[in-house]
Amino acid sequence: MMPILKYNNFFLVGIKGVAMTSMAQLLCDAQKEVSGSDVEEDFVTKEILNKLNIEITVGFNSEIPDNIDCVIYTAAHEGQSNPQVINAQKRKIKTYSHAEAQAEFFNLKKGIAVCGVGGKSTVTAMISWILTKTGAEPSFAVGVGNIPGLNKTARWNTDTNIFVAEADEYVTDPRAPQRNEKITPRFSFLKPFITVCTNLKFDHPDVYKNFDHTKAVFFKFFNQIDSNGFLIVNYKDLEHRPTTSAETILSFGENPNADFNFKAVEENVEPESNVGLLTHKKLEYKIILRVPGLYNLENAVAAIVACSIVNIPIFESINALESFNSTQRRFEFIGTKNGVSYYDDYAHHPDEVRSVIKALNKWYPNARKIIVFQPHTYSRTKNLLAEFIDSFEVVDDKTKVFLLDIFSSAREKYDSTISSNDIVKGVQSKYKNINISNLETIHNLSIYFENNLKTGDVVLTVGAGDIYKVHTLV
Repeated sequence: MMPILKYNNFFLVGIKGVAMTSMAQLLCDAQKEVSGSDVEEDFVTKEILNKLNIEITVGFNSEIPDNIDCVIYTAAHEGQSNPQVINAQKRKIKTYSHAEAQAEFFNLKKGIAVCGVGGKSTVTAMISWILTKTGAEPSFAVGVGNIPGLNKTARWNTDTNIFVAEADEYVTDPRAPQRNEKITPRFSFLKPFITVCTNLKFDHPDVYKNFDHTKAVFFKFFNQIDSNGFLIVNYKDLEHRPTTSAETILSFGENPNADFNFKAVEENVEPESNVGLLTHKKLEYKIILRVPGLYNLENAVAAIVACSIVNIPIFESINALESFNSTQRRFEFIGTKNGVSYYDDYAHHPDEVRSVIKALNKWYPNARKIIVFQPHTYSRTKNLLAEFIDSFEVVDDKTKVFLLDIFSSAREKYDSTISSNDIVKGVQSKYKNINISNLETIHNLSIYFENNLKTGDVVLTVGAGDIYKVHTLV
């Protein structure tokens, strides 16, 4: 038995977060008692937590219940400085960070870790979907609100030997750099057999100095792969010469030199389909997805490569993916009301914003489109301002763009030197044909929707904050 499973009564501090909700499902599958605490507001995980019938206390000032013998926490609510975590440690109750706890599960099996700046959740969900639909029944943990069709975001299966998980490059304690302390990336506890890296890009400027710093962290993670294992990388990132302890490196990408090469296929298919052609060892395979964009074809190919290593034939993976309907908050179709179609996406990095806009343009080339972006964190908006401005250059002449105020993370302080208006002014100056303005609040946005939308319009909300809540007001 792994150490974490010797405990029976778990308390999760910040249980409503997507990663912690996945942890709660793992523990419940392991027949453990789970309770937790969080803020009062509802999260995207509400439905799953309600199904689990977990008791959740509001706030972090109450004492840990007497029967608890293990506490798991995240950095979202002060980490080890959270009052409940301090209380647990004073009482000699075992505490784990979420990253440490997940590694306890992951490292017991043949692990497939999915890392990268963008695409982690989708690729992890795709691999989990394929393996489930083909009968492999893996354990998995995905940091999303839900996976339609699986109706869960995590599973612990003692009868099979594969665990699929997101490998997050963010740190266990975001305040460590401010104290001049060593940072600990969340994925540093994992020991994968297979690592999939969707891409290498600069992000999280609040903890990483530059792209070189980011690459160094990823390369260190690549050297945690089993010596008989596999590193699956985007062909574009081979130019960075990643080092790894893995025996085999496989590449995927829109390049004929990639081990798994793909391209989008422009043909007359039914609306809202995404078609690609995959080539591997001179054999061609047609991919049909229900999720849009070149980036999702890339995600699908990465998932197919990983599954091929664990003996799932390529054609079986492709067949399974035809029924994959994405995950919550990843180009999620919210619904249609009064002839208006509503979508929501978690994109919060400039490259992701660009990709999701291009995907919307391809699916709805002739519709009037309304795109609303809520930037996430002051540090990211400030450090990647030029990139955010340029991400909107792909907006077409049938689209109106609105911004909302920056959604600040609990891990950072207000920064008066940056705002959403900086993006608006930058776009207006550089791309004068783009219709863009700042509505500031979700309330203002809901009023705009009520008074201005008409039949045939398509709305896409974008961002990692609480922008998705506008859909409950429509």
